Amino acid sequence: METTWNVQLIRCRRRSVGIRIEGTGEIIVRAPLRMPESEIRKVLESKRSWIEKTLQKVKARVQEPKLTEEELAALVKQAKKVIPPRVAERARQMGVTYGRIAIRKQKTRWGSCSAKGNLNFNCLLMLCPEDVLDYVIVHELCHRKELNHSARFWAAVERVLPDYIQPLKWLKNEGQTIISRI
Repeated sequence: METTWNVQLIRCRRRSVGIRIEGTGEIIVRAPLRMPESEIRKVLESKRSWIEKTLQKVKARVQEPKLTEEELAALVKQAKKVIPPRVAERARQMGVTYGRIAIRKQKTRWGSCSAKGNLNFNCLLMLCPEDVLDYVIVHELCHRKELNHSARFWAAVERVLPDYIQPLKWLKNEGQTIISRI
């Protein structure tokens, strides 16, 4: 494989090559069982600019300062003041109910909705732009109608936030940098 990159090749039953970059900078390549290594190299080369850009982001994340326990406690306190009224307002607007709201320090999720209607939000949302916070709130409240990510679910999100793609892209591009600070 590529000598300047740390690549792990996994052969599996699939039809195409999949590339994932871990937080460690390791590149995981999943490829069809019988695909020649030369073909896999061609795919990697065609994705070179994306790989390099993503590796730079991973390196930048490592350099981000970690949040102290005091800073995290302050974010939790702030989130407990900010999020519940915004959830209540959006729930009224959308015509949905919910159970309790919990604020957590999470390393993998921005929010979640249980089958009972309880909502969890990441305190790190306080470090995100307001439209991102609104998107996560609407996303979780839409799970009160559809407890999945079906086309109907995304249509419900779009009815409330027609431009939801922008904050979603922001989370995908910038969110991991914030989460890595825990």
